[in-house]
Amino acid sequence: MDNFFQKLTENYDSFTHSQKSIANYLLDNQDNIAFDTLEDLAEKIGVSTTTVIRFSRVLGYHGYSDMQKDIQDNIRTKVALPDRFDKTNLQIPKNQLLQQSFSNDLNNINKTLSLQKDEDLEQAIQLISQAKNLFVLGMRASFSIAHYLASRIGEIKPNVHLISSTGMIYPEEINFAQPGDVCIAYLFPRYSKTATTMLSWFRSCGVKIILITSQNITSVTGYGDVLLPCTISSVYYKNSYAAPLCLTNFLIAAIAQANPEESRKMLERTETILSQGFYLGL
Repeated sequence: MDNFFQKLTENYDSFTHSQKSIANYLLDNQDNIAFDTLEDLAEKIGVSTTTVIRFSRVLGYHGYSDMQKDIQDNIRTKVALPDRFDKTNLQIPKNQLLQQSFSNDLNNINKTLSLQKDEDLEQAIQLISQAKNLFVLGMRASFSIAHYLASRIGEIKPNVHLISSTGMIYPEEINFAQPGDVCIAYLFPRYSKTATTMLSWFRSCGVKIILITSQNITSVTGYGDVLLPCTISSVYYKNSYAAPLCLTNFLIAAIAQANPEESRKMLERTETILSQGFYLGL
């Protein structure tokens, strides 16, 4: 029998909106769904039991029980990262890796573009533009994108704070948060307990949260005010962040465009600092 999660990926483009919601939830909650009843799963996703049953039949199963058994079999044989590394090395010939890697990322970018809603993007840009303090959060691999965003936004907007959590001092990095502030957070599976703790704290302080997250927004809805979903599938053993980076580049450009005077003044101040001998000008 084909891998269940491979079936989801291969058929994703043909799914209806409701079916995509189910697929997204299953992809991001693999370890928690194997023994859910039909009613429990439908309630968690926010769809009817009939919709879940129809979804299972679209994938070629007789019904939910048949699909659930395949999910259990897949999770039972789920491999750890070192084993996944070995498996992907064997699956992809070296002469095809470049083509498959680029094709995968292009597909992720196109899917991510199709997932965006104009009203959510406009709200995100407005929140960032009006923020008294802008916090940027990313844990583990997504910290690199968070650093990139903070450095670029910091060139055109004051009071941008990258949460580094170095030495676990994150309480001191966020304890001055207040209403009127905004946090942009990158939140992808595996979800960090530290990250969700910080987001809960921000929300309790009245801080607005913009989440750049995976396709399954259902599991993280409670942590954000604006959710911007991304596709992060990969041909290799870890997630690909090409699509989140593209979305990040859009936000940077949109903020600059929405606040031209402030952006120019900030750039002029930065240029003044850089001209004081920090660079040789070669």
